Amino acid sequence: MKIEIKNKKLSYEIKGEGPVIIFVHSYLWDKNMWRPQIEELSKNYKCIAIDLWGHGNSDSLEDMEVYSLEELSHDIILLADALKINKFNYIGLSVGGMIGANLAINYSDRLSSCVIMDSYSGIEPLETKNIYFGMLGMIEKLKKIPDELKDKIAPMFFTKNESLTQGKLYTSFKKSLGNISENNIQTVVALGRGIFGRISLLEKLIMIKTPTCFIVGDEDIPRPFKESQEMSILVENSLLYCVKNAGHISNLENPKEITKILLEFLNKNSK
Repeated sequence: MKIEIKNKKLSYEIKGEGPVIIFVHSYLWDKNMWRPQIEELSKNYKCIAIDLWGHGNSDSLEDMEVYSLEELSHDIILLADALKINKFNYIGLSVGGMIGANLAINYSDRLSSCVIMDSYSGIEPLETKNIYFGMLGMIEKLKKIPDELKDKIAPMFFTKNESLTQGKLYTSFKKSLGNISENNIQTVVALGRGIFGRISLLEKLIMIKTPTCFIVGDEDIPRPFKESQEMSILVENSLLYCVKNAGHISNLENPKEITKILLEFLNKNSK
């Protein structure tokens, strides 16, 4: 399904009935990454998973140089408004988690609960920011993700074992990097610049009163446990979980444990 937001079509799927959960995926992924969780959670919740701009089946944003996390957060509110959803639970991973922090700070009246997975609301460390911006520049120039970058990008998302053995998750994701259409490349780059050039929200996390849960894979390379721990300390009464045998895409490498945590948290805090 698609819905018009800002004169563009945003792709989304709905499954189940009950309290609403909005899911937002990681950068360079799409809504399908949530299938293991939605399969279970949709038994008691209305699960809505979206594709960010330029990802999955959502439209691209023409001639956009940078698209900020603040803009992405507002898009989630526009989506909820368009679907006539006043209150919802939110689950986001990586950039989805960054959006979640923005929502909890700026749109707290709309959230029943918030789950922030494998994410960080501080600024991107200068060293990795420079690396990522260099990659984005190359992708923008070539209008595709070249093989040499696929080999650098893919291992960031998984455990060492998954990357070394080049398991199903690894190979499928690496292949998907080559399937990004030229039409979507500029939007992917614009979102990347917004993500890795983000401002810090750490000082504002103390404002969050929404029930919040932080989850991170124990082998998350780009967003290590210490970052989630730092955020959790700042959000009063928040929960923090470090999930074993999981990298950056923790919900796919250890789906059973992630789903268990989500169910327990949502059953206590959703409305």
